[in-house]
Amino acid sequence: MKWRAVLPAVAVYLLAVSTDLAAQQQAPLELDDAIELAKRTSPTYLRSLNSLAPANWNVRQANARLYLPSANVNLFGSWQDAGEQRLGAATFAQPSVLLSQYSLNVNYRLDGTTLFSPGLRKSERSAVENRIDNADLSLRTQVTSAYLEVLRLDAQAEQAERELTRSQEHLRLAEARQEVGAGTRLESMQADVTRGQAQVALLVANNAARVAKLRLVEALGVQLPPEQIDLVSTFEVFEPNYDIEAFIRDALARHPNLLAVKADRQAANSAIKVAKAAYFPTLSLNAAWSGFTREETDPNRTIDRAIGDAQADAATQTATCVELQRLYGAVGIAPPPAASDCSVFDFTSQDSATAANTFTSLNTQFPFAFQNEPVSVSAFIQIPIFNNFDRQAQVEQSVAARNDLDYFLRALELQTRANVAEAVYNLETAYETVVLQGVNTRTAREELRLAQERYQLGAGTFLELLDSQTLTAQAEVDEINAVFAFHQNLAALEASVGHELPTN
Repeated sequence: MKWRAVLPAVAVYLLAVSTDLAAQQQAPLELDDAIELAKRTSPTYLRSLNSLAPANWNVRQANARLYLPSANVNLFGSWQDAGEQRLGAATFAQPSVLLSQYSLNVNYRLDGTTLFSPGLRKSERSAVENRIDNADLSLRTQVTSAYLEVLRLDAQAEQAERELTRSQEHLRLAEARQEVGAGTRLESMQADVTRGQAQVALLVANNAARVAKLRLVEALGVQLPPEQIDLVSTFEVFEPNYDIEAFIRDALARHPNLLAVKADRQAANSAIKVAKAAYFPTLSLNAAWSGFTREETDPNRTIDRAIGDAQADAATQTATCVELQRLYGAVGIAPPPAASDCSVFDFTSQDSATAANTFTSLNTQFPFAFQNEPVSVSAFIQIPIFNNFDRQAQVEQSVAARNDLDYFLRALELQTRANVAEAVYNLETAYETVVLQGVNTRTAREELRLAQERYQLGAGTFLELLDSQTLTAQAEVDEINAVFAFHQNLAALEASVGHELPTN
């Protein structure tokens, strides 16, 4: 699309502008370059581009939820001080310990919303893209209109300067006639007043042209001195031979504003599907992996307790063995092999060291020597039965929103038809006006020439000369306005159709 392209010519133009400004010279600016520059710098246009990235990520998110599970890794670590732990009426001594745990969970959820969300998000993205295209069209129209307005006011300023030159010539002519006695002081005074009015008109015209350049710079979104921009594009008036019905069909099929509303309607249809999907069952799948560590911060106490318990067990076994030997000896029977040597039950220092080393190795776990727990996999199906009509209310709201867009789209299509037809009629009228104003200007100039000759020969009055000058000035201004009104109407026609038009 047009808004995705960045023309290298714009960068070249920006460099040229900065170079010319540094040299305090005028930088030539064509209309196409102005439009491309505005696309790079206009804050209003750039703001419209901000919606595209979220729309793209919404599409990715919807697709990911449909085709991919979600995954989470949790890590946990803690320290617990020594103390007593109660379990009901029982009390247990609790040593100081370090704890850590990990878990990996993979989840997948499939319901109606997940199923239809990709279509909804794609329609929303399409609407955003078409609105960006519409912003591009609006920017082009705005810059073109501002560009033409500067040229129109520049032309009026040039006409005002020509009018001042005429007034000065007429003043010299009136003063010359007064010197030779063929004219009066009143005529000279009238010529002087006319010259003063022409000076004021020129001052006002130059200021209007300067202000129009300020507005053009504002539309471009740059900070440049207006007097250092030279508008060099030229525009030709041509007879518009356009087919209104072809333009209407083209606008209905391609205008970005209409396409955006159609995308909104498609999104509304998808929203209805999403709302109806609340009647669908929900499938949830989950898989989990986990592990933990437990390490005592002071293992000596536990080791001493374990050794003491082992010594007590050994003493008990030794005493049992001795008692068995005594009993068997009392009846004169040899003791069994298990009780023949009671020394095997003695708890030696080697046994103590082995127990201490074993516990120490088992206790060295924190933070990553995890003891894995069994993997768990679960599936869950939820079937909705009744939720107080929330689903039906949501469906009805979505249907109403879709119907509103249907009516809005219909109204916009009717408006587009009217706008295109009106723009073509205005352009045709503007062309005919240019032709007529050209004839009027030529006639007025010829009348002014004849009035000057009559006044020089003494056959005409100065009032006749002033009337002819006024008519000529008005005819020239009207022709200028008619010419640029033609181009403004052409820009309006392009805006109503939705794209640039070829010139005949």
